[in-house]
Amino acid sequence: MSPTTTDLSFKARWAQRLVREKLCAEINALQPPPKSGPLQLTPDTLPPDQNYEGNQTTGDGDYTPPRKVCIIGAGIAGLYIAMILDSLKVPHLTYDILEANSRVGGRVYTHSFSDNLHDYYDIGAMRFPKIPIMDRTFDLFDRTKMPLIPYYLSGLNTVDLFNDHFSNESSSDPHRVSIANGGSVPNDVVDNVSKILDEAFGPYKRMLASDFDKGFAELMKVDNFSTREFLKRGGPDGNQTQYDFFSIQWMETKNTSTNLFDQAFSESVIDSLDFDYPDPPEWYCIEGGSSLLINAMNQRLESSVEIGKRVESISIDHDSIEDGNMSVKCADETAPRSGYCTVFATPTLGCLGRMDLQSLELHPSQKDAIRSLHYDDSVKVALQFSYPWWIVDCGITAGGVASTDLPLRTCVYPSYNLQDAKDKPAVLLASYTWAQDANRMGSLVNNINEDELVELVLRNLARLHAQHITYDRIKSSFTGIYNAYSWSHDPTTAGAFALFGPGQFSNLYPYLSRPAADSKFHIVGEAASNHHAWVVGALDSAYAAVYRFLYRFELWDAIETLEKEWGKVEELECGKYGTVHLQVMLGLLRKGEQVRV
Repeated sequence: MSPTTTDLSFKARWAQRLVREKLCAEINALQPPPKSGPLQLTPDTLPPDQNYEGNQTTGDGDYTPPRKVCIIGAGIAGLYIAMILDSLKVPHLTYDILEANSRVGGRVYTHSFSDNLHDYYDIGAMRFPKIPIMDRTFDLFDRTKMPLIPYYLSGLNTVDLFNDHFSNESSSDPHRVSIANGGSVPNDVVDNVSKILDEAFGPYKRMLASDFDKGFAELMKVDNFSTREFLKRGGPDGNQTQYDFFSIQWMETKNTSTNLFDQAFSESVIDSLDFDYPDPPEWYCIEGGSSLLINAMNQRLESSVEIGKRVESISIDHDSIEDGNMSVKCADETAPRSGYCTVFATPTLGCLGRMDLQSLELHPSQKDAIRSLHYDDSVKVALQFSYPWWIVDCGITAGGVASTDLPLRTCVYPSYNLQDAKDKPAVLLASYTWAQDANRMGSLVNNINEDELVELVLRNLARLHAQHITYDRIKSSFTGIYNAYSWSHDPTTAGAFALFGPGQFSNLYPYLSRPAADSKFHIVGEAASNHHAWVVGALDSAYAAVYRFLYRFELWDAIETLEKEWGKVEELECGKYGTVHLQVMLGLLRKGEQVRV
């Protein structure tokens, strides 16, 4: 079954609207001055697609000329592009996949301590909610026959430890942070974090739900606010509750990672809407680790991935009239690889920014996005113990997480080894951090001696579980086997995932998601999707890039097959009154050219 949803998510509608607004503004600016009176398009009156509904010339079949494309990066987006191209069976179409790393998979990466069952942890993507916006991910699981098992986001007997005090349902301030208990947080804020955040997000969520266009207009008025600034000011007009520094600090500490309230307020609202379901969703993980998915995708490809191929530059010969006028230069090769009609660039923007893209004549806002779009950091530290003491000694028998303000911040109890023997070695994701917490934990990763990192995590674990187990028992059960990973230290990623700052999504996303260089260059990946920071974002972006590629070369039969076999992507507005044709049109323009519509 193709991964098509019937109703657009709020984030998809938001993305479509942003694209329309930027296209409208740019087309109006690029048109020659009208002879009489102003001619101004609006986002709702963009010119229709003249190639739609039976006006296409074939371009397919035996008359399709030979074409070769280059896929840079063999993460999940690059592999997905290759899978789609294989399935379309476009005559005479071939592709190369170039991967800088020594492995495939990118940020979908499982570390195995041994070949023993469950002796692993996922460094990258590890848990997947079964909700409509994730349909494409679960469709991929079905195609690759992944062994899915329940992932327990919440578990039994998990603990919270803040300000050196454990949670206590009998107390309104169990962590002793209120002014009444000698702290700095107002008494009425301490135990109402969820309610306060719902009151901040709620009006915008309700407006979007009742009248999306009006709600969108109101949300854009606060798009330049961070969540922190919104709460501090009491909304755009200051007529909502204004929270002081310590209130906001406490809300952030309890709700997320350190300094993540500096992300865009509008992103927080839309994210909340996407997950605002009547019942908590079911979550799943891949038994054996998420790398099983990568291995299955890789094995299905008709062309092999070339590893150890770090790309230095991507160029186009504007003087050539040939389709295959693009070239890619690898660091270990003396001459560029030429003859490509399209390049799909799937690396993170931090890595893409190191490549020489000068001849592509990217739009200034595309360059700005590559340079400045915010990526969050993430660090994971997994330790192997001689037995699962969290289950045996602490009664944490159903997965879940523990939260704390200690440096480890989040401890994740595995969902995949709950039925294993209780006297056998077990792996614990002892620390999972983001943002500033990850920066600080990451400073201890990849040092010559990581003893300080391991000792810190062991002592934090002991404090977090002090009600049931001692440091000595935890220490003695540690086998000495561990793995620590910081995504910002990985030269092939330069960060964990895109997390847009105030104003970045509304201003940069529309440029990231459209082609350039004669519409032959495509920026692909979760950062170029409205569902950034999720696997489904990478998949949606990959599909959208393939669609624009097929449209650029008028491969109408292949587009029909694409939609039949792989469904549609919400944020990609197709059809006669869509925007794909306009994105491709602008990607065809050279600098200084005008457009007539």
